[in-house]
Amino acid sequence: MINTLKQFIAEPLWLVAIVIVAYLLDFVIPIDFNRFGIHPRSFMGLFGIPLSPFLHGGFGHLLSNVFPLFVLGILIRTHGRRIFLSSTVALIGLSGIFTWLLSSAIVVGASGLVFAYWTYLITTAIRQRTMQTIIIAAITLLLYGGLILGLGSFREGVSWAGHFSGAAAGVLLAFIMPIRDDG
Repeated sequence: MINTLKQFIAEPLWLVAIVIVAYLLDFVIPIDFNRFGIHPRSFMGLFGIPLSPFLHGGFGHLLSNVFPLFVLGILIRTHGRRIFLSSTVALIGLSGIFTWLLSSAIVVGASGLVFAYWTYLITTAIRQRTMQTIIIAAITLLLYGGLILGLGSFREGVSWAGHFSGAAAGVLLAFIMPIRDDG
């Protein structure tokens, strides 16, 4: 039982650990890491796509992302290590490209990946209708159903484009690369 639990949390825990370490390094190194975020519609801004989920604007921003990132990551990880790794890379890329196209300001944070995980899990359940995907989508909605409100949030300092782009990326990936159990 313990080994099974460890296998489901290892990769999501590493992902969250990297996010936290990047945040802590931002304090130690006298460079504003957030300048490495996604700069919309600029060639150099493309380099921010793989970096943006690991950068955060403040402690509150970090906290609002790490818990859902970890929990939703575990829910994706239950489908297998390859699914977790490949979907994470694909969702960072897709949500980043969409954010790069839609945003009007520099974007940092894991919110896009959180929204992408969320819609990926729900859309996969709708498409596949297996007991496992439906149970996981129900847990997703029970724990994080309120994320839907984040899609309509147009507050200063909150990237609507990042949230929307993540949600769109999750739906798209569920059609391109549906979840298949790989152990």
